[in-house]
Amino acid sequence: MANYGFVIDLTRCIGCHACTVACKSEHDVPIGVNRCWVKTVEKGRFPEVRRSFFPVLCNQCTDAPCLKICPTSALYKRKDGIVDLHSDSCIGCRACMQACPYDQLFIDPNTHTAEKCNFCANRVENQLEPSCVSVCPTQCRIFGDLDDDTSEVARILDAEPHTVRKPEKGTGPRVFYLGADDSVLRPEIASRPLFYKEGDVHLRPVAAPAPDLDQPGAPRVDYDVPHEKPWGLDVTLYLLTKGIAAGTLALSAVLWLIGYRDALTMVAGPVVALVFNLATAGLLIADLERPERFYYILTRSNWRSWLVLGAYCLAAHGALAAAWLVSAWFGLDTVLSLLAVPAVLASMAATAYTGFLFAQGHGRDLWQGPYAAVDLLAQAAVEGAGVLLLLAPLVSATPGVATALGGVLAAALSAHLLMLVFEYVIAPSPTLHHELAVRAIRHGAYAGWFWTGAIVMGGALPLAILAVALSAGAAAVWPLALAALLALGGATAWEFVWVEAGQSVPLS
Repeated sequence: MANYGFVIDLTRCIGCHACTVACKSEHDVPIGVNRCWVKTVEKGRFPEVRRSFFPVLCNQCTDAPCLKICPTSALYKRKDGIVDLHSDSCIGCRACMQACPYDQLFIDPNTHTAEKCNFCANRVENQLEPSCVSVCPTQCRIFGDLDDDTSEVARILDAEPHTVRKPEKGTGPRVFYLGADDSVLRPEIASRPLFYKEGDVHLRPVAAPAPDLDQPGAPRVDYDVPHEKPWGLDVTLYLLTKGIAAGTLALSAVLWLIGYRDALTMVAGPVVALVFNLATAGLLIADLERPERFYYILTRSNWRSWLVLGAYCLAAHGALAAAWLVSAWFGLDTVLSLLAVPAVLASMAATAYTGFLFAQGHGRDLWQGPYAAVDLLAQAAVEGAGVLLLLAPLVSATPGVATALGGVLAAALSAHLLMLVFEYVIAPSPTLHHELAVRAIRHGAYAGWFWTGAIVMGGALPLAILAVALSAGAAAVWPLALAALLALGGATAWEFVWVEAGQSVPLS
């Protein structure tokens, strides 16, 4: 069986875009999205200026991260090594777009499912070259079997120095470039003052390197295609609702075990947990491009995807919250005691899995840190304690429960702030991509949300209020509620920053 790959000789490419047009024609690709395109980068200072053309297409990775994250196995690898897609299985979750370090997947606006280059598998099966190869006037694209020593691609790779995009990602790309400069291979080092879409000029991505006036002649992207952020505000809301659902059930169970057996822990907290669990599921379904296919996650499950594992974590959490309420309704204290530990474990799983899901977004370096799952647990504790503190004055709560919740809120908030300061203020960035995202958090578009929202108003201020309120004892119910509101606002601000800043650095 063949193992197909590409060699692209950049010294021959003239930037005619014939490959882009041929691809659109062959696959009926709609306006505004592309399976392949040609990026243009300029480098130097007049009159010594060099313009580089960089054809971009799917790398058909040997270890493709998009395959792992796809919850329904819509993406699959053929026997000839081509990564292809069953559009009738795709639910439009856009997770594959986050996983691809090369920005090679998109949502087709007509079908609302993912699409990508597949080396023109329909032509290859009929012994024809991919359409982009057949129209290239300079023959800069060479296609063939990498395992066939007599093929042209194999001979070129054996004789010529070559490189691939982002080898540090370990994906094993099978598109090789000859004569490639770092300025085209690494999108994070070239400034992007603007880009074009259908004749319109658009501003550069948020965390793209800004033009440096002290270094005239530095590489600059002169032409590229736009790439929308796959995830938006709905994902921030999903993080918030899931954190509240997990935190309220876990803390209700813990408080029950240590003796706070009242309307707050038996009814109010679990009701909130169940309602917000259902809200989380609703947000996840509504965010899909094909929401009517949501059940494919359960019927066509890819068990390597944390989207699938997370769906079962959320289902277990919801089932335990419902069982808790039924047991409380019938006064089954023994059953509640038996449910408490599983409820805590299910709540922890329901919130921590998102850290592993975001880490499967292989293209986003900001989400690859080791602290995400732990920080999500701390945020769930903040959100759960905050909601229960707001509910405590409204229900028949055991005396002292507000003080206990205030202590939990202070401890969780302190842990969350310490992790934020260490990872995003103190610790050095492991990659330039990560550094640019962190720069957008510290000094760029998200600095206000981070410093004012997450650190000061949602962190330091509620901690100060908690210190005063806890020392005042039972009379400090409403200051505790104020601290809870501020902490919930801070958690929301950080979740917004984490989602948005992670997607702010260009990938191609």
